Amino acid sequence: MQSVKILSTVVSSVFTINAYANNITSNEYYIPYNGQKIHLKEKKLSSAKTAKVIVLVNPLSIPALSAFDVPHYSLMDALAKQGYDVWGIDFIGEGTSSYPKSMESAPAPIGIYPLQATEAVNELNHGINYISKTTGKKVVSILGWSWGSVVGAMYAIKYPEQVNHLILYGSMYSSKLQESIQPVFIKPYTGTDNNFSENLPAYQNIPWKVINTHWNMMINGDKSIVDESAIGEVAKVYTKADPKPIMTNSLRRPMGPMKDLYSIWNGKPIYDITKLTTPTLVIYGDQDLFADHELYGKLTNVKSKQETKLKKATHWLIYEKTRAQFVDDVVKFLNDK
Repeated sequence: MQSVKILSTVVSSVFTINAYANNITSNEYYIPYNGQKIHLKEKKLSSAKTAKVIVLVNPLSIPALSAFDVPHYSLMDALAKQGYDVWGIDFIGEGTSSYPKSMESAPAPIGIYPLQATEAVNELNHGINYISKTTGKKVVSILGWSWGSVVGAMYAIKYPEQVNHLILYGSMYSSKLQESIQPVFIKPYTGTDNNFSENLPAYQNIPWKVINTHWNMMINGDKSIVDESAIGEVAKVYTKADPKPIMTNSLRRPMGPMKDLYSIWNGKPIYDITKLTTPTLVIYGDQDLFADHELYGKLTNVKSKQETKLKKATHWLIYEKTRAQFVDDVVKFLNDK
């Protein structure tokens, strides 16, 4: 097993990202799934006929088609510019895909938690099968951010023959959150015997100001980490991500991913990482309070692995000043054979 560890600082990127270049084509697809519809988006160079495919899987806080295609900070565009056929998927209950009945009523029903990782893996498999048929590519790379990295890793374990590279960005597996943030991310979800509560709603209405607060918590007053304009662009996209929000400037967030993370952040992994064999890049910011900073050492059976820890970067580093270095490191890993 090859092993590479890298500590990255903010340096000039070896390429220029032109986020909305005219030669990037964009296609959108709605595919049927169990009586509902999953929304897929594809971006690639118009000249790229046989590009390698990468699928982006979103975090808990924002749907993929929004998170990875923010104007001027689009990861989809950045990877497409490097010759990749880039796909994003909104799972059921997110963004512009269908919503389950439990997320269409207000108030939300109690004790039903849609979109846990096991279901997301099934939806991801359905999406990747469609992508493979559309592109003619039998294997893909997967980049998962935060909770999306959990889904990506679980998918790679279940379907190892379909994944040639796995990128775990801001990932978590089995760790404990800092005590200072447990009152926000652990205690409100705690039920009897310290298990996830059975008396929570199917979804939460999460205003942008909550996400912004979490981001600022990690920035910790260091204005050199991110431009205010970047935060503003993300805010615009976030507040438009839900087509039928219950509250102004908010989106409906399914409770299933939070149940997954509750277990993970209490030291109880929801999958066996020793079964992962796909070549893997672990990449995160040094000020990321959500990520498992010991994850790299837990990858004991992968064919090869790399770790990149970006300085002066948080959980939202794809919008921060380290984003060019992030893309550079990801592309270098993807290009490894």
